[in-house]
Amino acid sequence: MSDILNLAMPFFGLILLGVFAARRWDVGEQGLAWLNIFLVYFALPALIFLVVSAAPFEQLVNWPFVTATTAVTLAAFVSVMTLSRLLFGTEFRTAVLQGTSGSYGNVGYMGLPLAVAFFGPEAAVPAALVFCFDCALQFVLTAFLVTLANEREEEAHWGAVAWRIAKQVATHPFIIATVVGIIGSALQFKAPGALGTMLDMLMKAAGPTALFALGVTVGLRRFAGVGPALVLVAGMKVVVQPVLAFIVVGLVPGTPALWLHVAVMMAALPTASNAFILASQYRSYVEGASTAVIVTTALSAVIIPVLIYAINSGALP
Repeated sequence: MSDILNLAMPFFGLILLGVFAARRWDVGEQGLAWLNIFLVYFALPALIFLVVSAAPFEQLVNWPFVTATTAVTLAAFVSVMTLSRLLFGTEFRTAVLQGTSGSYGNVGYMGLPLAVAFFGPEAAVPAALVFCFDCALQFVLTAFLVTLANEREEEAHWGAVAWRIAKQVATHPFIIATVVGIIGSALQFKAPGALGTMLDMLMKAAGPTALFALGVTVGLRRFAGVGPALVLVAGMKVVVQPVLAFIVVGLVPGTPALWLHVAVMMAALPTASNAFILASQYRSYVEGASTAVIVTTALSAVIIPVLIYAINSGALP
């Protein structure tokens, strides 16, 4: 267990350093702008491209795995939304955004670096697939259902919504990097000379920078207190969703153990900051999403090291 803690704690230590920096220096959200640009447009895409392009092409066309992991995310989303409506009588738009907070894990900033650190470079392939399809699902589902709730409002023009969703998915740098990486894998492309060195430098900077930026983001969020809805959202995100991933992905014939373990870890990740951004965009459940990011990140600092220990010790088949 001490080996796992020694491996996991530096990563959560970087998050804590980010939280400390956010509380110590009053720079505000604008201070994250260039850091996020570096991560989103350069460092993490370099990581995704290098690992995906180096993977055997046949590994990248794994539709049963993609279907299983996406189905788990969808089930978590629908469960939180439905239970919130039934148990608490939550207004539909708010219930949708609770579903987003209870199913949308930090699969980019946190998931990709942790997968590579815990399981090796080959883990970036299933992690990148989970990221691409989870993000596409969340962008489409959240926008569609909130627009359905707001169908009488001015913003609810279906053509404009469809175009915005398509543009968000098609132009996301991580998804572009994955597609280009798949092409590179098919062509067996290797980045030459100085380009390869620069991409390697960006890849190595991705993990620490992403985790520090995540800590700053968490430090800037507002804690709005614990209520019944938060218990539902957080419990689904860091407890139920990884259990579902273990069951559902484990039922897919021929799934490598590494891919199963990556899927479980990705499912156990805390609520993504994008859930807060979506809540702010749609002006509902803003404080709840902010609190979900804080609480699930704190819980994952305990749950993920225990999960990795269970995997490495053989306790998780």
